[in-house]
Amino acid sequence: MDNVDIAILHELQLDARIPNSKLAEKVHLSPSAVLERVRRLRKSGIIKQFSTLLDTQALGYNLTVMMELRIERNLCGSSISKELVKFPEILEIHDVAGDCDYLLKVVARDSDSLRNTMRAIGAIPGVLSSQTKLILGTIKSELSPQIKQEKTNEK
Repeated sequence: MDNVDIAILHELQLDARIPNSKLAEKVHLSPSAVLERVRRLRKSGIIKQFSTLLDTQALGYNLTVMMELRIERNLCGSSISKELVKFPEILEIHDVAGDCDYLLKVVARDSDSLRNTMRAIGAIPGVLSSQTKLILGTIKSELSPQIKQEKTNEK
């Protein structure tokens, strides 16, 4: 990756829907050269995907919680993770080190739906216990580290 790739990534993080011609203008390359670089960044896996980020509250999911799960030690966890990915309310599943085995980010429309989801997760064979923390507000939420461009001395 060179400075041009970094500039492309920076611009795409600001606006993933930027037209290729405008992106080319911003990074001082031809549109075909920018298109080829974006294709290379996608093929290499640096750009994983372009997606639409939805506002969960606008969709009626008024509660967000972080849930810590502890699982039986003799389980490798793969059967549990296969069950967890089936829940549309679970936005993130992290295999973690520390006091718990999995850390989940879960959304719910209200306390009743949260209770139902928590009970369903707790009923998965091998789940020993859970601890849930209500998110009151989010101070920072990023999908990936912000790419920063180096400042150049332009004359």
